Amino acid sequence: MVARLGFKCLYKAYRNLIDFIQADAHQPLLIQLLCEQMSCKQEDIVDFELCLADTQPATVGGALSEFIFSPRLDNLVNAYASIQGLISSLDSSLTTDTNIRMAVLYDNEEIGSRSAQGAFSNWTELVLRRLSSASNEDRTCFERSLASSFLVSADQAHALHPNYSEKHEANLRPALHKGPIIKYNVNQKYATTAVTASVIRMVAEKHGIPLQEFGVRNDSPCGSTIGPILSAKLGISTVDVGGPQLSMHSIREMCCTSSIHHCTELYKNFFVDFPEIQKSLVGI
Repeated sequence: MVARLGFKCLYKAYRNLIDFIQADAHQPLLIQLLCEQMSCKQEDIVDFELCLADTQPATVGGALSEFIFSPRLDNLVNAYASIQGLISSLDSSLTTDTNIRMAVLYDNEEIGSRSAQGAFSNWTELVLRRLSSASNEDRTCFERSLASSFLVSADQAHALHPNYSEKHEANLRPALHKGPIIKYNVNQKYATTAVTASVIRMVAEKHGIPLQEFGVRNDSPCGSTIGPILSAKLGISTVDVGGPQLSMHSIREMCCTSSIHHCTELYKNFFVDFPEIQKSLVGI
């Protein structure tokens, strides 16, 4: 009898939870739409997570078709460019490359990267450890590999908005169609240093890729990237770069078509050229 009463109390609490979720936590119309889409009853829904996203396809616009209007350009531009750059680099010098070429795409960067699949997790370190020790008995192989590695943290950057030009430093005003941007921040919101920026400059100069610079004013707040996170966790040399864009984090962002080409070429040639550049530098 006691067990039976306990079960009834538990069931009643469960039903009350469902009633609370339906009645108080969500709009009835939303619940109705969900039930229609899933062909279920309201009492079948215990709880849910729902994220809304713009489903309209990206479009090319401008008088010369020079702009891209799309949701999530930050950071789909560099996700696409890095993968395409990696694939394109495989046609050249791969057989003689002493390094491992990698492109990593993370979840949850916009909300702090603190997730099982985010840059703050141990996932990156675990993968790199397995790669560095796969065919090597040396217990210090992983640590020595990090010391000779290089990370390009690729994330979109703010181009100069003509209505808010005072938000940029006078000499650091990146524009559309003028190439990828190297990002600096004295508070280490970006991981770029003089040495790591030089690596990217060498690649860009060799292949005729234009570069720009961006530095946040000292009296302005600044977002960050996975660059400082991974640089601090792994002790790996890092540079923060990205293509210029407007309407950052709005539902419909805007960038230039030339960014796709410039970023892809930059990442492709970085994969190919880094081993030789590395030999010529001290401190990498």
